Amino acid sequence: MTSHYMADVEALCRRVIVIHHGRILFDGELARLGDRFAAYKTIAVDLADGVADLAPYGDVVARDGDRVTLRVPKPDTARVTARLLAEQQVADLTVEDPPIEDVIELVFAQERIE
Repeated sequence: MTSHYMADVEALCRRVIVIHHGRILFDGELARLGDRFAAYKTIAVDLADGVADLAPYGDVVARDGDRVTLRVPKPDTARVTARLLAEQQVADLTVEDPPIEDVIELVFAQERIE
């Protein structure tokens, strides 16, 4: 599925049913899908100095100039965010759930494991 299509799904749908080979893998609110299957959140940090190594805070998944994107375990999000703000020169910080297409991939991955 393309990212544009999934953005439309997120904007328009409150409920989602994920079906794979005729089996319902998930039936519920779209917001709960991420809560149930995604074990991480994404933190995007714009650094005022742009030089800090943020690897100790989480998995660095992207760096674009002064912007660093981290993936952190969901239970650690508040603690990591507080540490970043206290220890780094943060110009801006955004916490996001993973993209819905990534969450749906996790749903299918869990299906393969079971």
